[in-house]
Amino acid sequence: MIGNAMAWGKTGYTILEEGELNRETWALDIHHYLIAQPNGENLPGRFTLEEARAKIEAIEADLGG
Repeated sequence: MIGNAMAWGKTGYTILEEGELNRETWALDIHHYLIAQPNGENLPGRFTLEEARAKIEAIEADLGG
């Protein structure tokens, strides 16, 4: 299940929470994060939040963004 999405960086990348709904608390138990590109397609892989932020920053640095 996808949870919240948060914009990161300056070129339109989004970090998405992915996990399972906890049936006792009705909260999302986050397992990992996904990265959506500006065109809406996901990058391959699953990341910690810190890894996702660093990956986007590295991509933008390579693009000169």
